[in-house]
Amino acid sequence: MKNYKLTLLIAILIGLNLAAKATTLDSLGLKKENNKTFLLFKVGPKQSLFSILKRYNLSLTEFKSANSDVEIPVKTGEILYIPLHYLEESNPAPKVVEEKVAEAPKEAEIHIVAPKQGLLSVANMHKVTMAELRKWNNLTSDRLQEGQRLIVSDPSGTKSAIAVDKASLLPAKTTAAATAPAAAPVAEAPAKEKGPEDIKKKIETGIAELIDVPDNSGKFLALHRTAPIGTLVLVKNLTNNQSIWVKVIGRLPGGDSKVIIKLSPKAFEKLNAVDKRVRAEISYLLQ
Repeated sequence: MKNYKLTLLIAILIGLNLAAKATTLDSLGLKKENNKTFLLFKVGPKQSLFSILKRYNLSLTEFKSANSDVEIPVKTGEILYIPLHYLEESNPAPKVVEEKVAEAPKEAEIHIVAPKQGLLSVANMHKVTMAELRKWNNLTSDRLQEGQRLIVSDPSGTKSAIAVDKASLLPAKTTAAATAPAAAPVAEAPAKEKGPEDIKKKIETGIAELIDVPDNSGKFLALHRTAPIGTLVLVKNLTNNQSIWVKVIGRLPGGDSKVIIKLSPKAFEKLNAVDKRVRAEISYLLQ
């Protein structure tokens, strides 16, 4: 049981570490308009429209359609409408994938992520799509970590079996006994990851409420007042002890101070609640 809890903690730490290195999003909550649901986003200092479109995987045409009154370039403090369809990203759990081919095609190419390098720039560099990179590397987010190893060619065309798991997608750690692979690019040593002693657990008790808007994403999502965007939160229904993990995507709007979190329809359904509000306990980790 202790090994299981330690493994779960390490997995959560990895997610928090990636989220902490990304730029904090100033999200103001959700807004429903003309039978569509949008995430309200406040433009931060020195933040460009290109970076916002890249962050939410939006085209300029989609942005103009949702923000017809907004002038380009966008200004600091301006409120933008982000369509909720940006949440429709693949989110499979990392797993071992083995592919064996009888013939001998080319070796799989590996790319080591440079400082401040994003998934889009890697895809353009190797002339592949972002969707292919997500599929080949079992990525749960478009945010990359310096030193991270990425497969940038189709694994189904490799000469031998390829195993992909969480450990292979993290920055390689240098050891005295390790030998340098032939023709492998050299990357700078990644920053030291924070240990369990640097992590604090926060627990809150109050009301969990349903986000009563149409949502076809099928994701376990949440709005919270202070938890950083991307934080994983454990929500427990105190009436039946049913629990669910959710991901924070925006800020909880002002109103009832007793409401500590709002959940997407799919997540709220998992709590087996009999009403749109339920007494709950939430917990998450902070660095």
